[in-house]
Amino acid sequence: MLLMPLPVFMGRAYDPAPGIFQSKEEARNLECSRLSQAEAHERYPGQVPEPPARGTWEVTDALACTRRFMRNGERPARDEVVLSSLRRSVGDITQAASAVEAGELTWHVDAFYPEPAVAAKIAVAAKTELVERGHKVSDRVPVLAAGDIAVLWKLPPKQAYPLACERYFAQGVLTERDVFLGLMIVDPRETGLHAGLCVRGEWKWLQ
Repeated sequence: MLLMPLPVFMGRAYDPAPGIFQSKEEARNLECSRLSQAEAHERYPGQVPEPPARGTWEVTDALACTRRFMRNGERPARDEVVLSSLRRSVGDITQAASAVEAGELTWHVDAFYPEPAVAAKIAVAAKTELVERGHKVSDRVPVLAAGDIAVLWKLPPKQAYPLACERYFAQGVLTERDVFLGLMIVDPRETGLHAGLCVRGEWKWLQ
């Protein structure tokens, strides 16, 4: 009789919700996503069994959790908000960009964000999404001359990005077969990402 609750406690040991085996603070530092049991079994074959036969009433999904590299409160608040919603926001941006420009083009991506580590994460996420959508993506980032950068630095973003796009095309940094996707924070007080496309010297704001 004493051993009967053992399977229940063993199952609770893997539960990401706060409880006996995990504090509330530890639970908040988990990032979880719900998967179908078939996908979870493919990713974690040793931990998730094969899906049951059709017609059964067993649970057919799984919750996959990973521990954050940085705990809650260690990042600045804006960085935390941007990174916590990065997959969704970048997915929306790349979807909109793909709808605007199609065809055999080479995509270049860069992110403009005050924290370089966060900027790198944003750029990598956007590149990954574009590749998954079937686009050809280059690792090369367009760079302007020092004189152009000195002028652009003094302009507000709404003027700087269109002018930079014109200079990319005028100097041959980008050709007619290239498209540049830029992701950025326009106002330092906001947490939402903006984005624009540079195509044949013309800048198009996506959001």
